[in-house]
Order: sequence, then structure tokens, then C-alpha cells
Amino acid sequence: MIATVLNDPRPGFRIAVFGLEERFQRLLEIVLRHARHNAYRYSIARTRGPGEFDIALVDMTAQGGPEVANTLYRFLEQRTVIKVGRRDDPARPQDDLLLSQFTATVLKTLNRMVEAFFVDTNEFSAQGARADGAQFIDQIGTRRPRALVVDDSPTVRRQLTVALHQMGVDCDAIASGRDALAALGQRSYEVALIDVMMPGLDGFALTREMRRNRTLREVPVVILTSRSSTFDLARGALAGCSSYLVKPVSLRSLRATVARQIRRVVTRRRARGLAAYPADDEVGLSP
Repeated sequence: MIATVLNDPRPGFRIAVFGLEERFQRLLEIVLRHARHNAYRYSIARTRGPGEFDIALVDMTAQGGPEVANTLYRFLEQRTVIKVGRRDDPARPQDDLLLSQFTATVLKTLNRMVEAFFVDTNEFSAQGARADGAQFIDQIGTRRPRALVVDDSPTVRRQLTVALHQMGVDCDAIASGRDALAALGQRSYEVALIDVMMPGLDGFALTREMRRNRTLREVPVVILTSRSSTFDLARGALAGCSSYLVKPVSLRSLRATVARQIRRVVTRRRARGLAAYPADDEVGLSP
């Protein structure tokens, strides 16, 4: 999964609609189509399976709506479910979005959810995305640092993508180890953030594969894990990881770790004429 589309660098989020009347779905499409200057890009997911959307929009007035919401709460973070309704049912908590104000407030409601759950706006507001920070040189010119995120959780992929983008780091997010190897064979990355627990090729195995590959062995690997025992740290070190981040990852730790790894890449590539900074000590990624 790639978080941006051609000529649109905004963080993107997929919305799955449950029970919403057709006319409101059309209104939603119109609002999103004309929101070109919004900070985030939204699209309507055409399928609603696990991992295929980031935000659920549930009409609580539709038959079975509350049951659908309760089901979604079992495999989604509750804050990523937007409840749409009329607030005329005293037995149910207030809705997030009123049908009577749908067109006027749906975009604000989506932005509020993204900024509350996916983005720590207070921490990022002062820094924002730094286009004047690290620059790398490849066949088509200069570009920003690029990270590869590998995690089977769509929520984690989205959170890290938004955070890295705000740090001035472009990001591709992948759901599996095998897909990550394919991506690594097609593009250059300055750092890879890899989850340990994934089906198929897990994070340790993926790291070992990278270290055995001559063209990939220099890519720093930051292992993402919920385990921090001495045994797990040793497994990561033996696999060849460069650093560890223990979930839940704080934005401060993420920024510091990514900046440190990218500085190391710059030290190597600058000697080859493949990396540049506006000044020796200005990285644009420091915490």
C-alpha cells in the first residue's frame, strides 16, 4: 500500500460506508471530490474487508446499524468508527455526525478523527514536513528520504505513514514480508521499519533476507515489536537489525530513531556524492 497518489503528496485515508442511504453516499463523493485543498485526501473504499479501509462511516439509523458498529469495534480502534445519526434515541450515546448537517460537517468530522487518532497535531504543528532537510540523489534528481514500513496492521501502517510524512520522509507502506522484498527490489530506501509478528515471512526473517542481499544489506532496519525481552533483543541483533522500537511507539522515539538512521546513511552516501544537506548539521529530522 502506498500512502500517496501521483501528484498528490497528502496522506490518504480510505472510508468504508455501512448502511448510508444512496443520496448521502453521493453527497459524500461530491464533498471528497471537491476537497482538493484539504490537508488529507479521502477516498471511498470499494470493498469493506479487514485491512481494506481506515475509517468506517456507520449510519446508526439504518436497520442493524448499532450492531454493525459494535462488530467493527471488535476489530477496529473505536475512534476510527464514525457514527452517523439523528440523536433522537435517548438509549444511545450521541452520534459523531448528524444526517441533518451531513454535507456541511462530514469533512470536518473526518479531519477531526484523523487528527485525534492518526496525527499528533500538537507535536507536529511546529515542525511540519521539512522539504529543506535531507536530500538524496538518484537517477532522476534529488528527492527526500524514503522509508519502507512493513506491518500487517493497516492502522499501524497509516499512523507511521502520516508521522513520517510530517517529518519530511516519504513512505511506502507494505502489509507483508514478501511484498516488502518486491518493493525493495524496485526502489531505494534510506530506512525500513519492520514489524516482527507477521504471517508468512516475519520481521526477523525479512531482516535476514535483506542482510544476505548485497544491494539491501546497507539499508537500516528498525524492528517494531511489542516485546522487549533480552531474548527478543538478541534475536533482532542476530538477524541484523539496526535499532528497536517497542509498540506503542511514541512520536518522539520514532523521530529520533529515524533521524539517527538516516544520518548514518548520509555519512556513507555523502562520500559517494549521493546525499546532500543544506548544512552539515541540519538534518531537518531531529526530535
